[in-house]
Amino acid sequence: MPFIDDFRDVKNKIRTDITQSQLIFDETMRRSGFATSTAKVQYEHIYEILAARDTVHADIVSAGLKEDVKVTGAVTELLCKIALEAGAPNRYDTLPKTWDWIGDFAIMGSPFNLFVSVKSYKAKERLIVSGTGQNAAPVVGFGLFDDPTEWSPDRVKQYKQRGFIAIYMPISLYDNLAAMTSQTPGLSPRLVRKYSESNGYPATNIKNIYDRPLLRKLEDFDDDIANVCIPGNYTLNLSNY
Repeated sequence: MPFIDDFRDVKNKIRTDITQSQLIFDETMRRSGFATSTAKVQYEHIYEILAARDTVHADIVSAGLKEDVKVTGAVTELLCKIALEAGAPNRYDTLPKTWDWIGDFAIMGSPFNLFVSVKSYKAKERLIVSGTGQNAAPVVGFGLFDDPTEWSPDRVKQYKQRGFIAIYMPISLYDNLAAMTSQTPGLSPRLVRKYSESNGYPATNIKNIYDRPLLRKLEDFDDDIANVCIPGNYTLNLSNY
């Protein structure tokens, strides 16, 4: 398979003209059928692109190879960048490595920027400790999250306290969380307490500081970003978030 041959050469540093992450991203886009489409069209088909990403990963594993540790995150950042190109062209930039504790991208605005923190499949502690920790410089989370146990109502409220105004996740996880209550079969006693009515279940009901949903579906990210960017100047109308 040509892709696997290329991947092996890049991994073994026989080829140095492209990174692992860019090679995987390019192959993902090629398999999705949207490589030459506009960013807007590409993001409208984000789930087809994610399905193509899964097939690329499966082929790597089947060949007995592994993606390097940071590659998965770098590919997810490239997927997030599609949405930023669609929703905020010429308004965003990549944060330098010295600022990566805050996030990965900044959407330029006045009087404050909006930061975007990208994670892949697990939030763990890495997402919640990113960002500025204050509402004056808010943060948006973007990820391919797949573990509902990471998103109990009390945990989601902590993101709000850390300055997050929205967190985007695949629709499969969002729908899972929207349907989860203390009566959901199979929950441990600890999770039953976490999903109690007094704790604000389901987690998808929790609002940000603008009284809008904190947890959101991945496919809405580009439109939400576009909605806060005032055309013709660098003002961000964050109340629209």
